[in-house]
Amino acid sequence: MYTLHYSPGSCSLLVHCVLEELGVPFEAKRIDLKAGEHHGAAYRAINPKGKVPALETPDGVLTECAALIEYLCDRHGDGTLLGKAGTWQRAKTLERVATLATEIHPLFNRYFHAPDFAAEEGAQEAVKSRGVEKLVEWFREQDAGLATAYWSGDAPTIADHYFMVVTRWGRWLDPQATRMKNLEPFMKRMGERPAVARAMAREGITPFS
Repeated sequence: MYTLHYSPGSCSLLVHCVLEELGVPFEAKRIDLKAGEHHGAAYRAINPKGKVPALETPDGVLTECAALIEYLCDRHGDGTLLGKAGTWQRAKTLERVATLATEIHPLFNRYFHAPDFAAEEGAQEAVKSRGVEKLVEWFREQDAGLATAYWSGDAPTIADHYFMVVTRWGRWLDPQATRMKNLEPFMKRMGERPAVARAMAREGITPFS
């Protein structure tokens, strides 16, 4: 039995969807970031980083999306979401996950949390503006290159779930990533997956809002 600590629409949505896709029993506990619950002593006792997601597992508490999804996929399912150890599919899936975790996710941090990167208001605006510029450029490239049903190809992997999460964040950009020619049907397709639909319904969100 697992316990997922999540915040609606955050990167924890990735783990939420993967748990549903794998069909393993888990309890979902919402953490109210706006109310600062993640900074409270009770949650810090679970995750001293004060962030989501955190997953309570039979082995202990695990954090960080990349570690969580690999841990879960190695223990459950048929291996299609991540790929079996040592295979090309797994390496390519992890390559995509790494791009999102180390390049795109940090750009969104600059967009949503500019004060963490600069003290001066003018510098904060510059940080945010440059982040938006690079994000829009990247999403346009992904939209232009998306010639298959999913970002990973003809079948979805955990990289597609992560890509869905960051593309959903892209609804705040101009132009909206969620409304780009090829990304919009991708988002609709992902949202129609029963596992994704269950996770989003629990979080009170949709692929586009």
